[in-house]
Amino acid sequence: MSIIDAFTKAHAKLSVPVNGLYLPVPQVIESLQRFCRPLVFHNDGYDHDISFSGSCLLFRHRGHNLLLCTRHQLTNAKRSSDQIILVVDGAQGRRVGINPNEVSQGVLDPSSDPAYADLADIMIAEYSPRNPGRDLAPHFLSFDLESARDLRTVDPASVDAIFSIGYPTGDTSYDTTFDDDWQLLGVDVVSRWWKLYFKPATPTVWDAAGTVPLEPASNDDPIPDDPDGMSGAPVFFIHGIKAGQPELGSAGIIVRGNKLGRINMIEAAHIRQALALHLAA
Repeated sequence: MSIIDAFTKAHAKLSVPVNGLYLPVPQVIESLQRFCRPLVFHNDGYDHDISFSGSCLLFRHRGHNLLLCTRHQLTNAKRSSDQIILVVDGAQGRRVGINPNEVSQGVLDPSSDPAYADLADIMIAEYSPRNPGRDLAPHFLSFDLESARDLRTVDPASVDAIFSIGYPTGDTSYDTTFDDDWQLLGVDVVSRWWKLYFKPATPTVWDAAGTVPLEPASNDDPIPDDPDGMSGAPVFFIHGIKAGQPELGSAGIIVRGNKLGRINMIEAAHIRQALALHLAA
């Protein structure tokens, strides 16, 4: 049993505000999972219409519907931002892929030390709230990143759990359907999500400059065999349970990881900078 599961069972009557609702602490992760998705690309001219590359967060910030991920999820997959889609339910039970209206990428000042390049590995895509005939707002978590507490602004002793929700590549499967003549009829792509718990770690030579290292919260918490696909996964935290006033905070997003479960995180302060540049453009 993980640390948070054991702890929150004793505090199940406490609630955390998430997306306008007050949820019991154990239900927070399951609620957030709806807005933590694989990053989806449309495939033109391939047997399968979509493919995945890592993870992302969908959140609604001051009237803007935004997708947050890392830039290398596109470059590693040799894809472009105009191939990103948001998959939503359409007419007659069919699913529809919607492209973003705007995309921006975090860029460091040219004078910055190139060793800190990982801090610029941020991408933000925006979806218009005025999509004809379709309200996209329910697909985005109502979450103000600018006002949310981060790990810099809270007492470390008040942090109860640090966690992430992502989609490892190894847990993505392609279920193909053929007719009697073995002609391809369709491909269903399924990606399974993981919840991972972390604690702050002491920096090592493996960790990228400027990022925040985290490691598994305990030896009892399972980790993926391969961290590929966790890039872009948001990192949240809960604090204030001991004081009887639990809150959800934003720690950052995962930018890299290893097979021991250790990750590097771009912390929320840098994401806020990228967000400000995006909204000012």
